Amino acid sequence: MAGKLISSSIVLALLPLFCGILLAPSCEAATVDTTSATLLQVKSGFTDPNGVLSGWSPEADVCSWHGVTCLTGEGIVTGLNLSGYGLSGTISPAIAGLVSVESIDLSSNSLTGAIPPELGTMKSLKTLLLHSNLLTGAIPPELGGLKNLKLLRIGNNPLRGEIPPELGDCSELETIGMAYCQLIGAIPHQIGNLKQLQQLALDNNTLTGGLPEQLAGCANLRVLSVADNKLDGVIPSSIGGLSSLQSLNLANNQFSGVIPPEIGNLSGLTYLNLLGNRLTGGIPEELNRLSQLQVVDLSKNNLSGEISAISASQLKNLKYLVLSENLLEGTIPEGLCNGDGNGNGNSSLENLFLAGNDLGGSIDALLSCTSLKSIDVSNNSLTGEIPPAIDRLPGLVNLALHNNSFAGVLPPQIGNLSNLEVLSLYHNGLTGGIPPEIGRLQRLKLLFLYENEMTGAIPDEMTNCSSLEEVDFFGNHFHGPIPASIGNLKNLAVLQLRQNDLTGPIPASLGECRSLQALALADNRLSGELPESFGRLAELSVVTLYNNSLEGALPESMFELKNLTVINFSHNRFTGAVVPLLGSSSLTVLALTNNSFSGVIPAAVARSTGMVRLQLAGNRLAGAIPAELGDLTELKILDLSNNNFSGDIPPELSNCSRLTHLNLDGNSLTGAVPPWLGGLRSLGELDLSSNALTGGIPVELGGCSGLLKLSLSGNRLSGSIPPEIGKLTSLNVLNLQKNGFTGVIPPELRRCNKLYELRLSENSLEGPIPAELGQLPELQVILDLSRNKLSGEIPASLGDLVKLERLNLSSNQLHGQIPPSLLQLTSLHLLNLSDNLLSGGIPGALSAFPAASFAGNGELCGAPLPSCGAPRRLPGAEVSAIVAAIAVVSAAVCVALLYIMLRMWSNWRAVASVSSSDGEETASSVAAAHGKWCAGDGKYWKVGSVSVASSAAEEKYSSASSETTSVLHGKPAEAAGGGAGAVKPASKC
Repeated sequence: MAGKLISSSIVLALLPLFCGILLAPSCEAATVDTTSATLLQVKSGFTDPNGVLSGWSPEADVCSWHGVTCLTGEGIVTGLNLSGYGLSGTISPAIAGLVSVESIDLSSNSLTGAIPPELGTMKSLKTLLLHSNLLTGAIPPELGGLKNLKLLRIGNNPLRGEIPPELGDCSELETIGMAYCQLIGAIPHQIGNLKQLQQLALDNNTLTGGLPEQLAGCANLRVLSVADNKLDGVIPSSIGGLSSLQSLNLANNQFSGVIPPEIGNLSGLTYLNLLGNRLTGGIPEELNRLSQLQVVDLSKNNLSGEISAISASQLKNLKYLVLSENLLEGTIPEGLCNGDGNGNGNSSLENLFLAGNDLGGSIDALLSCTSLKSIDVSNNSLTGEIPPAIDRLPGLVNLALHNNSFAGVLPPQIGNLSNLEVLSLYHNGLTGGIPPEIGRLQRLKLLFLYENEMTGAIPDEMTNCSSLEEVDFFGNHFHGPIPASIGNLKNLAVLQLRQNDLTGPIPASLGECRSLQALALADNRLSGELPESFGRLAELSVVTLYNNSLEGALPESMFELKNLTVINFSHNRFTGAVVPLLGSSSLTVLALTNNSFSGVIPAAVARSTGMVRLQLAGNRLAGAIPAELGDLTELKILDLSNNNFSGDIPPELSNCSRLTHLNLDGNSLTGAVPPWLGGLRSLGELDLSSNALTGGIPVELGGCSGLLKLSLSGNRLSGSIPPEIGKLTSLNVLNLQKNGFTGVIPPELRRCNKLYELRLSENSLEGPIPAELGQLPELQVILDLSRNKLSGEIPASLGDLVKLERLNLSSNQLHGQIPPSLLQLTSLHLLNLSDNLLSGGIPGALSAFPAASFAGNGELCGAPLPSCGAPRRLPGAEVSAIVAAIAVVSAAVCVALLYIMLRMWSNWRAVASVSSSDGEETASSVAAAHGKWCAGDGKYWKVGSVSVASSAAEEKYSSASSETTSVLHGKPAEAAGGGAGAVKPASKC
């Protein structure tokens, strides 16, 4: 194909010679025919949806073809202009056959493919415009053969590769436009050979390296724009030699070092843009010599020093001065706009941007810049008050003073700035109220006063600012009602009044703000019902009313708000059904926590398939959790806690695979904990506590590796705690208390080494406390194992829980001593070891805890209990038992003594009767009487009629003898004065 094109070119070049020799009139017709054929070949590569080339036919004069330009009267085609006709397809290499063409413009189409290298053979070509297409590939180096080319614009194409150095051979080039491509590599130094070059535009590529020194050879260069590349190095001082330069744009590269003072030699410079580099040092004073400058942008660098280096009074044509986001310090200089220092402004400065530096002092110096239309000195350390003389700047359109330390009040003179459109004063220390004069600002669009200390009522006059589009008063102390005439603001799109002290109802006129898109009235003290006019806010997308005292049922008209995306009515007193909020199918947030909504969750909630947050906690909703919630596959937060829901947890919720928070706490749900919960890999919080769930903990929960909180407390769960819980290595909170779990505490819990709260109380767990629990270094809030059946000793390893604040091991069967290692728990402020079987001394430092912490351990001693070795103070229960026992024993002894005394009295009477019988009683009678007093073990004796050994002491200390002698110390009875009436030795009993 290339060979044919070259042959055609040779023929076309020789054709005039042959025609001249032969003087044949038909030669001119032959040339036209060849050009016509070439153009038709070019046409064949295009797709022409609009039919602009439909008139290109051999029957018509080629010079009449649309887009074709001919030399007048000679029929020679010199130009082809098909710009902006919606053409697609490719550029045919046959276009090189148009040897007489001087200008080709195929720009602003949708052409694809490569730039034909054959274009480099078109010696007559002076203008080549291919920009704003979809051309790909590299820039052909053959273009360097276009010696007559003056204008080359091929930018805004996805071209790749490097800039060919051969372009330096196009000695007539005046303009190179290659911006918005995907070019790489360095700027070829051969560009410096182009003595006629006036414009070089290489913006928005990925060029690297520095600015070549050789560019100084382009003495006629007027525009140099290489912004948005990755060029680096210093800005060469040789740039000061480009004496014709009018526009220099090096923005958004990686240039470093200082701004060369030689820039001050560019006397014709009107535009200087160095933003977004890494330049350091101060602002060179030499810039003040550039009297033609209109725009200076040095923002987003690391420039330091003071602003006083630059003077708008010397730069009399300067309209834009942008020094934002540097390291500039000091104050705003008095002489910025008035060179004589007398306040006589003589500059043309209209736009001053000094945001994001470290400037201090006041803004009084700006009052001499009387031409200013925009001031942005935000994000500095400016102080003082907003000067009342601010109205000396009558042309001011934008005033941005936010993120400083301004104090005082907003002066009423602000109302004199009749052109003001933007007033941004947020995040300062302003006090006082909004002056009613603000109502004069008929052009005001944005009013930002948030995060100040302002007070008073919102003036009704503000609603005269009929152009207002955004109002933000967040975080002040405004009180009183929302102006009843708020509906006058027909253009209002954003109304942010959150976190103030507003009272009263929401005005019905708010429904007239038909352009309202975002309404934030949360964190106030608003009351009453929502007005029916709410339903007119057809554009409303975001509405937040939480933390107020609003009440009543929602107006039915709200169902007509089809554009709602975010609704947050939490912490109010709304009642009735939630249906009026479900007219939109675009909801992403529906938060109604802590109200008194009732009824069921309507299935219509699931129409908003893009919902991310559904929070209905703390209401009176009932019935089953609808299975349709499983259609909310984008849902991240589902909180239905503290309602009256019943039934099982619907399995359809397993489709909500992006859930991070699932809270169903405080309902009446039944059934088992579903195993499919283990498939919710993004789950960070799972709270199913305070329901009536049964069964065990599914081992599949171990698959929720990102789980931070697991709470199943207050259910009827049973079985053992599965060791798979140990796989939850991100867990912060584990709460399984108040269930019926049995078995041992799994030692695998040690792998949950981020736990800071562990509650296993009020179960039936048994066995020892695993020593591995001491390997939970982050455990801080509580370790509660109370009211179980745990046994064994308290492991010494618990002393390693140095962050622990509360430890409760009460009401178990723990024994042994309290380990001294617990003294290491210096953060502990609650300890309960009561009602166990602990013994020994209480370690010293633990004595600071009350006695109740150790009660119910019978063998514990030491402060705060009685000291070890002292009579032990018995617990109340033991004392009561002992007192009762003593009473019973005492009663028994009394009964026995009474019985004995009665028997003694009876025997006394029998002896007395013998003494008075005149010797008629026989010895056998005496012996019988003695036998009545004889104990079976021989301890008790009766001696004649005189003495009886029967006292309790005698019973206690006497011992029975194997042989009994005479009661008169073994003397024979006869020696005692025998006779018939003598007492004989008593026989053994």
